[in-house]
Amino acid sequence: MTRREPGSDRGVALITVLLVSSFVFVVGVGLALVMMVGQLAARNHREAAALLAAADGGLDLAADALVGVDWQAALGGLAVAPQSDGAPSGVRRVAGSSVDLAVETNRQNCGRTSACSAADLAAISAERPWGANNPVWQLFLFAPLAGLGEFRFASDMYVLVWVADDGRETDGRPDLDGGNTAGRNALRARAMAVGREGGRRVVDAEIVRVCLDGRPTCEPGIRVQSQREVRYALP
Repeated sequence: MTRREPGSDRGVALITVLLVSSFVFVVGVGLALVMMVGQLAARNHREAAALLAAADGGLDLAADALVGVDWQAALGGLAVAPQSDGAPSGVRRVAGSSVDLAVETNRQNCGRTSACSAADLAAISAERPWGANNPVWQLFLFAPLAGLGEFRFASDMYVLVWVADDGRETDGRPDLDGGNTAGRNALRARAMAVGREGGRRVVDAEIVRVCLDGRPTCEPGIRVQSQREVRYALP
């Protein structure tokens, strides 16, 4: 008959304790990771919604500013909204990143970070199939969101709005509004809000003056219509 020494079960008990401790540790780490990922997802969702709202607000502010601006000057890059924070070039700091205004404009016009040539602007692609009538985006409104109004909470977002000639015009003059009747008194607008670590949302819209046939002047104000969110990959 085998004789058992006192305390011979202590090794088994130790192993059991280690296994249980390891299991509890793994479960705890898993729960911590789930909570962390959930918090990050919630934060990203809130920021994405705030960025989209900021881009929408930028469109409205740009439309309001276009009421008192010569549209030909805006299409030629000679006029900017009064809320803008300087010249339409240079680098602006945003929380955790920066925004180069010239680079962002080049990306809208030809998908590159360097300056776009005339051939680049007129090149036909899936996104720009109009050739000589491709939009030539001109930066019109650009400023930190905090400088565009009073907000309950502090914001580190930066808002940019470009304008370009309406897509219905076929006069080969993207710097001229009203080259033909179809697209007269209408502009394209593209608003981008940039947030923490380069997060961004983009909204396109058509901005029009309400001009009725037979009347010598247009109705007061400007209307934003045909608004849609744009999703694309940065080059």
